Amino acid sequence: MNDNQKRKFTRINLHRKVNLQFQGKGYGPCRIKDLSLGGMYVLGNFAMNAGEFCSVAIPQCGTPSDLTFKAIARVRRKDDIGVAIEFTSMGFNSYMYLQTTLLYEAEDPVSISIEFPKDSHCELTESCPDIPEQNKVIQ
Repeated sequence: MNDNQKRKFTRINLHRKVNLQFQGKGYGPCRIKDLSLGGMYVLGNFAMNAGEFCSVAIPQCGTPSDLTFKAIARVRRKDDIGVAIEFTSMGFNSYMYLQTTLLYEAEDPVSISIEFPKDSHCELTESCPDIPEQNKVIQ
């Protein structure tokens, strides 16, 4: 793996459901394979290209709650078994949900917590923004 391909954040196995919404096409519930502070890999057959944006929604499981992780993400790559997406923006509460989930699910929570940047790697908003109007392919 060259320097441009090195992962910035540790991935944890997470077998939860996620809903993805591309402009005009929804997928879900789909299964998450792994999750990191920067994005996730979702299993499934998706009809989109690298660079397209989608909205992401992971409902909280196990308790009756309206809390749902919501973010905007960009497709980084697609292969025969799924799609890798990178988070580009999310609400502050979703960012806290993401950090808490990573800490709770990690085999070594201390090593994960060290990765938490002082400033978020993606745009944090008061609430989850909409998918960009121009769903351009950005490579």
